[in-house]
Amino acid sequence: MSNYAKYGEYSAEECSRAEHAKTAIVFLMIGAGLGTLLAMLLAPRSGPELRRAVQDKFDEARRGLEEQASRVRRRATKLAGQAHEKVRPI
Repeated sequence: MSNYAKYGEYSAEECSRAEHAKTAIVFLMIGAGLGTLLAMLLAPRSGPELRRAVQDKFDEARRGLEEQASRVRRRATKLAGQAHEKVRPI
């Protein structure tokens, strides 16, 4: 099999697709940069305030998960005790 049959003809159309892909990536990066800039300019809170709010929500969620884990642990201990009492006579 010759290289021509293996790879086909490299035409201007193939080159054009590569250029279109490069252009699309450039415009994507420009759009992401503009989006980031606008988000920073229009944010309702400053950086430290936003970080504090996120930290507070994280702490609140962590406390909630700890409470749930404690309840599950107590319930599992109770069920294990009941199972042990039922199995002991056997």
